[in-house]
Amino acid sequence: MSRAHVGLTEERIVVVAMEVLESDGLDGLSLRAVAGRLGVRVNAVAWHVKDKAGLLGAVTDAMMADCVPARLPRDPEDRVRELLKSFRETLRSHRDGARLMREGFSLARPHQLAFAEVFNAALRATGRSPKEVAWTAWTLIYFVISLVNEEQTSPDRTPGIEAAAADPATCPVLAETIEYLTGESFGDRFAYGVDLILAGRSVAHGAS
Repeated sequence: MSRAHVGLTEERIVVVAMEVLESDGLDGLSLRAVAGRLGVRVNAVAWHVKDKAGLLGAVTDAMMADCVPARLPRDPEDRVRELLKSFRETLRSHRDGARLMREGFSLARPHQLAFAEVFNAALRATGRSPKEVAWTAWTLIYFVISLVNEEQTSPDRTPGIEAAAADPATCPVLAETIEYLTGESFGDRFAYGVDLILAGRSVAHGAS
């Protein structure tokens, strides 16, 4: 290991990378940006995380470190909801958290693996088959990531504002429903979506 690497750890790199994320967003997060803040060469950072994908994976895993609540409800479906609530809040607590999760998710990382195991176990305890668990977990996780991504997007890009000028004459249904996709409705939409997905077992195609 060269002198440039002495004292530098992946943990330190991740701490600084989180600082870059909060100040510059995901678009500004790079090995070069982290190296600049640390005062080291880019290859010193790459020695620990290899590349941009490795950096995003490490930061995503750090973000997920406290995603499993210390206490969870006894009822398995309530556990699923509590885990999703924690997952959503974790994404919301970091700038571009949803985009980071989408790009940096990896079950090769310990905290993400731990969350996935607890989450899948809660779904399995509801009586779902392994196939149902896999597909329900996938649907719920992507629903939450997409919802938070919308929430973290610039206000002038939300569906409600983009479609606010819908002409009732040409888009009558859109005009009367779009008002419910407002910035104030994210929490309600989260609860509604989770309930809808969890209640949808009877319409699953061939889940066994």
